[in-house]
Amino acid sequence: MMEKTWSPYIAGMGLGLTLLATFYIFGWGTGASSAFSLTAAVGVNEINPDFAGSMKYLARYLSKAAPFKSWIIFEVVGLFIGSLIGTLMLGKFSLRIDKGEGISRTKRIVAALAGGVLIGFASRLARGCTSGIVLSGASQLAVAGWIFALAMFISGFIGAALFRRLWS
Repeated sequence: MMEKTWSPYIAGMGLGLTLLATFYIFGWGTGASSAFSLTAAVGVNEINPDFAGSMKYLARYLSKAAPFKSWIIFEVVGLFIGSLIGTLMLGKFSLRIDKGEGISRTKRIVAALAGGVLIGFASRLARGCTSGIVLSGASQLAVAGWIFALAMFISGFIGAALFRRLWS
């Protein structure tokens, strides 16, 4: 029996049209990591405004009167809502932890959280996330976007080969 999924062609066209719309409407492409930096800056500012204001990195996110009205927040919320709608439309929504037989639930959660923190830190260190550089950069034919895309896929294949034993 064939598993019910979205057509990669339809999904790809939808992603391409969304990217085109962000360039046309906002003047720049997609990305998501800035939303998390903005949220962290607002959180730090609530706890210690002097400290947040003294840090150049955080202060730039606090320069607006209403930082949570930034388009990037709406993009991330829309990404969540759109993913949820797509999953619900296919009837595939469920709360579960995907893991292989060779790894416990706790190890899987810790590995996922550690990986998320590492990629989040790396994306801010690089001043952008994978969606920003691959989708927005490569679509503008930026050399850095294409180099990063190749490096990302190559490292993904290598990582998958190394960690495959945990999923079998």
